[in-house]
Amino acid sequence: MSGQDSWLRAEMGGTKQASVISKPEVLIALLKKSKRPLIIIGHETISDSVRTDILIRMISEFQKTKGIPILSTSHIAGQVMERGVKISGVLGSMEIIDRLRDPTWKGLDGKGQYDLVLSAGFSYSLGWLLFSGLKQGAPETKIISLDPKYHPHASWSYANMKTDSWKAEIERLIELLHTENTQQKMEEAHV
Repeated sequence: MSGQDSWLRAEMGGTKQASVISKPEVLIALLKKSKRPLIIIGHETISDSVRTDILIRMISEFQKTKGIPILSTSHIAGQVMERGVKISGVLGSMEIIDRLRDPTWKGLDGKGQYDLVLSAGFSYSLGWLLFSGLKQGAPETKIISLDPKYHPHASWSYANMKTDSWKAEIERLIELLHTENTQQKMEEAHV
């Protein structure tokens, strides 16, 4: 058990619940272990200026530094692309989860299933359904919720946070990604 309560206290996540992301270095370590990460983004990615700006910056940094493909829900894809993010695929929320649970799906690039899914911008109730479906239907896939509400069905999740605290954590993550990418480029230049 994580020691964190579900954002909706009446909801129980079962006996196996998400580990709390205590610092952004945890995410960096999980990314280093992953062979095939994927980012999925939902409708709340484009919600209010504070969340939208920070999520777009984070997604862009993941894409720029790690080359992670981004799968978007259909009705926000155009707005996300207008902000300079390259979308690798567009599907409905339930279709995204159905594909990720399907062992025969070869991914957006035809190279196979994903082992790590980073998720942002889904409403809490929809995220609950999506993560529960993945937890039960694709137990080998790790799920990271990047939203400021604890999702017990994810493998890793931020704790319940106020927007300012969550924004500060995401800013730290973006800085870590940027710093790690800069160091990697410097090492490659000296080789």
